[in-house]
Amino acid sequence: MKEIVKANISTKLVISLLSVVVISGINSVIISRNVINKNVVGQAYDDVRSNLNTARYIYFKRVNIIYLFTKHLASLGYLQTAILQNNRPLLSEKLNEVRKELDIDIMTITDAAGRVVARANGSAGYGDDISGDRFVRYVLQNRKSCSGTDIASRELLLREDRKLADRAGIRVIPTPRARKIDKMFETNGMSLAAAAPVLSGGRLIGVIYGAKMLNNDFELVDRIKKLLFKDDSVNGYEIGTVTIFMDDLRIATNVKNSRGKRAVGTQVSEEVYRKVIEHGEVWLDKAFVVNNWYLSGYSPIHDINNKVIGILYVGILEDKYNIIKRNATIFALLVTLITALVAVALSVYLIRSIITPIRSLVAASQEIVRGNYSKKIVPVSHDELGYLGVTFNRMIDAIDERDKKLKEQTEMQIVQSEKLASLGRLASGIAHEINNPLTGVLSYSTALYDELTDERCRCDLKVIIDETLRCREIVKGILDFARETKIEKLPGDINRIIIDLLSILEKHVNFQNIKIKKQLSENLPEINIDSNQIKSVINNLAVNAADAMHDGGELTMSTEYDESDRKIVVRVSDTGIGIKEENLPKIFDPFFTTKETGKGTGLGLAVTYGIVQRHNGTIKVDSTVGRGTTFTIEFPVEVSMAKQQDLENSRKDAKSQRF
Repeated sequence: MKEIVKANISTKLVISLLSVVVISGINSVIISRNVINKNVVGQAYDDVRSNLNTARYIYFKRVNIIYLFTKHLASLGYLQTAILQNNRPLLSEKLNEVRKELDIDIMTITDAAGRVVARANGSAGYGDDISGDRFVRYVLQNRKSCSGTDIASRELLLREDRKLADRAGIRVIPTPRARKIDKMFETNGMSLAAAAPVLSGGRLIGVIYGAKMLNNDFELVDRIKKLLFKDDSVNGYEIGTVTIFMDDLRIATNVKNSRGKRAVGTQVSEEVYRKVIEHGEVWLDKAFVVNNWYLSGYSPIHDINNKVIGILYVGILEDKYNIIKRNATIFALLVTLITALVAVALSVYLIRSIITPIRSLVAASQEIVRGNYSKKIVPVSHDELGYLGVTFNRMIDAIDERDKKLKEQTEMQIVQSEKLASLGRLASGIAHEINNPLTGVLSYSTALYDELTDERCRCDLKVIIDETLRCREIVKGILDFARETKIEKLPGDINRIIIDLLSILEKHVNFQNIKIKKQLSENLPEINIDSNQIKSVINNLAVNAADAMHDGGELTMSTEYDESDRKIVVRVSDTGIGIKEENLPKIFDPFFTTKETGKGTGLGLAVTYGIVQRHNGTIKVDSTVGRGTTFTIEFPVEVSMAKQQDLENSRKDAKSQRF
């Protein structure tokens, strides 16, 4: 028997240790990959997003520089005089100077009708009409400066400089995953542009227009790339790339093709095109760029009319993070293998040193099973196994002490149960005792009602009788709730309940300075409800509303029938102090109240919520501090009753049409 125990424990120890190592190793690999995917790659996407924002900043800062210079030129008095005097040599000289300083391609001045007065390239001619240009037209119409991105036709570029028009030409290269287009050659040019009005004495005398064409101009994309990624590379590919697209065509990029040349003329993938160009959204995901996968960010570029005309792209090579994943996985596997070898050697030692103390534990445990708590273990070492023996002895003492405490707690619970039962009987007795004076009030009120003939007194007595009966129903409800009996539902009219209740509340002292408005829909169907409990709900909400309007206000009761959802909607609104936002989630909690001590128990809304729930309804609150509160209650209408109401309404309509 002892040998069997030894063999079983030895086997279990070896299997357990190896299982822990293997499982830990697998988990380590999985967790490592998840951590990399979540943190490293997640951080990479954050970097892409940040880099994309930085690229957009640099892009629009370049636009802004052109914008500021055009505005500055427009404000120069001697240029205004030169325009009025038609001094083309001076204007051309100044425009050419600014064009070189800004490193842009076009600097032009027009008159108030949009005809060219002078160009930076003096030999390009003048007098032609460019009022059709979007930027020039905007300034002529609004007399305000503007800037942004524009697409210029080859005709407009030829007017400026034939070399500029030729530079804009790009051959379209079919690209994997891109959309199919029929165009084989692109002749238009996309540019950063700005225009400013030239005013003299408040009169528009001309427009200054400047633009830098982006087609086959790599200065901007290379500057952004160098700032964001420097010159780092992986496996011969640059880590980071930047591209400017006109529509879906690369016009300026440092993405390289298979021959190591810039991939100008290639297209963006169709999936990116749909989201960025067609839907105007930012794309942030993995994307296939020409011949490799990149963690990419694409942002739409809009023209002055807010139409998407291009894309600004920033990407980080995915291989960089694949290498990190692979290295981390290999490291985790090596750690697992080494740990497994150590675990095997350790298990051999543990098997020899654990079996003897375990036998002692087994023997002591058998004595405990027999009820002998005096059996203790004598520690044979000062290591963990020796501490285990000491702990085992403490456990026996703790079990004995716990048994004693358990007996004491059981006796206390019995006493507490008896106290709760006594409180239940006391509450039930109080409820029964309340019924006795209520019965007396009801009896005498009924007798007086039968004896008196004065209609005014009889009406008042009728109110007393009705309210006394409601008090009895409330007491009965307390008793029924204690016994968990069902509510008594009968067909009832919500409007009638509200009207009857308001006729009483209007005479109450708390409502003397409150204006009560009734907005009751006439097409409400009857529903199965406990009228007294619903009256309690409306009464509780109305009284709470009055308490919230210390200096007077307006209480609005409204009802409506939602035919589409088959629901009756009741709203109780006030113009009181409102409820703080942090208190809204707690207002239906039992014993929660915002009233002063002694003025509220915190049970009213909890009971109200319970009554509405038991009627299969819903209640919600909308409140603004200082403006008021609205409680909305929805009661479902049974299909049969709703159909009956619809039929009755149809009959009334038909009858009214006959007469």
